[in-house]
Amino acid sequence: MGKINLNAMKQARKEQEIETPVPEALEQAYANVWGKDKETVQYIELNRIVPFADQRGRTQPFKISEEKVSQIKLSASDIGIVTPLIVRKVGAEYQIISGHHRYIAAKELEMLTVPCVVRKISDDEAIKYVTECNIQRSRLLPTEYAEIYARYMEMRNDIDMTAQEIADKFAISKKSLYRYIKILDLTDDLKKMIDEDKLHTDTAEIFCGFSADEQDAVYEFVQQTGKKVNRTMAKAMERITQEQEVTSYEDFLPVLEQPKKPVKNKLYSGFAEKYSVNYSEEEWDNLVSELLTKHFENR
Repeated sequence: MGKINLNAMKQARKEQEIETPVPEALEQAYANVWGKDKETVQYIELNRIVPFADQRGRTQPFKISEEKVSQIKLSASDIGIVTPLIVRKVGAEYQIISGHHRYIAAKELEMLTVPCVVRKISDDEAIKYVTECNIQRSRLLPTEYAEIYARYMEMRNDIDMTAQEIADKFAISKKSLYRYIKILDLTDDLKKMIDEDKLHTDTAEIFCGFSADEQDAVYEFVQQTGKKVNRTMAKAMERITQEQEVTSYEDFLPVLEQPKKPVKNKLYSGFAEKYSVNYSEEEWDNLVSELLTKHFENR
């Protein structure tokens, strides 16, 4: 018996996949679901599809989740890519507007084609499409929101929207809109810390005025102390940079010794005096909550 050529069999199967027509019922089902005008779903070769990029070479603002790619691969390995990608034609290629995770999953599964809906979309419209297609994800990272808001602000004249209208569109205040955009002026290390919830988003407005070395010191401060930096701490760090040259994270350590705000709650003040403790109002709230929980659990 001759030796079986597995590579040849695999290639033959791939060629057969390309030549096999899409079932008419499936194609009709796609056409009935996708697009306002019942757009036709086309099967496009994967090597002709590329990730999104605008004329300035900027890619889509959303980060790729390896976990999401893995989830798509689990089902796609059995039934293929079911939800079509939304693409636009750019030269001889098709640029992804929605479906980057599906595209990567298909590449890793060595698929030859994927279902796509092709739309005629300009650069400015593409940013809006990319945003609208992805904004519905359960949770975006602060840096992703920052990219979206910044690009909308750049397009204000083209899309005829004021900063307030953009803020209203995303249900945030105009102040928050500008604060998010400031995240983009931070070093990569601080951006990552904001995404990881180690820095409050509103600290970006303060830290973006720091030099790269000072931002590095902030990064080291969080790494070494494990403290989540809020706006109050950031303002204290800002005062330190104005008073002296910061050469190390240790220059920021005095912010940990900032006096606590006086407790306004009379009951808490009475406890503090009785037991000679110096708790903040938040610490008292947490303590009372913890004690009450234990009390009612033991009843």
